[in-house]
Order: sequence, then C-alpha cells, then structure tokens
Amino acid sequence: MPADPSASLTLTIPVYNGAAFLDGTLSTARAWLATRNTVAELLVVDDCSTDATAEVIRAFAARTENTDAVTFRHVRNERNRGKGFSLRRAFLLANGDHVVFTDADLTYGMHDVATIVGALAGGADVAYGSRMHPDSRYVIAPTFLPKLYTRHAMGRVFNHLARMAVVPGIRDTQAGLKGFRREAARAIASRCRLDRFSFDVEMFFVARRLGLRIDECPVEFLYRKEPSTVRFATDSLRMLRDMARIRCRGVRGVYDRPDPALVRELTGAASDPSIEPAPVATRPAAEQRRLG
Repeated sequence: MPADPSASLTLTIPVYNGAAFLDGTLSTARAWLATRNTVAELLVVDDCSTDATAEVIRAFAARTENTDAVTFRHVRNERNRGKGFSLRRAFLLANGDHVVFTDADLTYGMHDVATIVGALAGGADVAYGSRMHPDSRYVIAPTFLPKLYTRHAMGRVFNHLARMAVVPGIRDTQAGLKGFRREAARAIASRCRLDRFSFDVEMFFVARRLGLRIDECPVEFLYRKEPSTVRFATDSLRMLRDMARIRCRGVRGVYDRPDPALVRELTGAASDPSIEPAPVATRPAAEQRRLG
C-alpha cells in the first residue's frame, strides 16, 4: 500500500475506574489530535466503571467543542466486560481510516502514538508498540528501579510462551499501544472472542490468519506500577487456558469468517445513540498479505 499521511484517525481509549487521571489524558489526547492536519476523533469506551469516570467523561464532553477536524465520542458498556470487549466495540464504531488505541493512563505518550500512525501510513495493516524493540526506552523513577526486573521477567515469560504457542515473531504482545487500518480493525473485531487477559494474543493470531502486514514499533515506556506476584500466578494459568482456546478455535476455523451475532452484541448497546455501528469489511483473499 502507498503511504497515506492524510488518512483520518480514530484514537480510542478504553478505561475502567480512571477518574483520578482521565481528564488529563483526554485533554492531552485532544490537544495532540488538534495539531494534526487531518480529520480525527477521540473515542472513549468506559467499561462500566464504578468510580466517577462517567462523570469525568460527561464533564469533558460538555466543555469540549466538536469541530470539523476533531470530534469527541464516548460509549459505556452496560456491564464490565474487559478491555478486549471494549476495544472490539471501538474498532467497529470507529470512523477513522486508522484506528489506534492506547492505555488510559498514557503509559505511552502521544509521540509513540505518532510512531504507530506513521507505520500505518507507511503501509502496515497492524502496528504495535514493542518494549523489546532495540530503539525502545524505559522511563522509570529511581524508587521503582528495584522492581523493574520483576515486571520485565514476568512479561518475558508471557511473551516467550505466546511466541512459541500462538504468534511466532511477535516480540511484545501486551504493550498497550496498537494501531490498525480500519478494515483490519473491523475484520479482527468481528472474529475475536476473548474479552480480558489474552485478547492481544488473539488479535495477533487473527491478523496473521488474515495475512495482514504487522509492523513492530519502538516506544518510550513510562514505568508506573508493579504487578502483583499473586495476580501474575493466577494470570499465568488464564494465559495458558486462553492460548489453548485460540489454537483450538484456529483449528476449527472459527476465525475464518466474521460472526454477525458477535458484531450485533458489540455494537447494539451503545450508551451514546449518535454512535452508529460501521459495516464490517475485510480485504479480499487475493489482496491479503503474506508474512514471512
């Protein structure tokens, strides 16, 4: 595909109980979108937060004027469904030619979002931030330095297993920054089923199955939190179960075609009635890329 620097962009932010920091995130994201010379939208999916997240979103929407260049939209899940479910909703609702998601606490800054957009403009179907890229950097407070090895080791174990069992060649499945061409995003959303822990791995698996081009991008990772050892042990079991499910579904051909019932579930309960589901499309087989 030729480079397309003028493509429109949807920046989507999934959030759960992010009231403490979300207003700053939304202000930063919208200000960055306003500096671009293309049409853009900021799309927030609230995963049925139990704190004041909904109020923060409504207040931001009330004081934010939509323009021809930048619009703000938001939806709220009727119940807590997980980050994977929230992102698949966003993929089907997004209007941008390119769809990028980032973590709600801006662990990855807007300069990293720009890197992902650049990869998509350069022809990638899927672009992902990778903490394992040779040009990636960690930004960490001195007080967290002793804990960095724990987090790094945990992440490496997960990614090693994912590469061996499901997605060979993908060096960082879990970084919370990824971008997609709109057609690729909708094709993936209409096939994936995992709502929570391993949804990223499933997305990569489906992208590979569709023959999409996947680009790895460097990031500047802002280290802010330390995972719980107990949580990691529990998640490891879930990870193994999910990877087995992905492989089994692949063998059964579950990912070979969109699931209309899944699309209806994802788009049929938007809190904002102005948000309409977009049609699901994928690249014809003759145009699908083959990865080496």
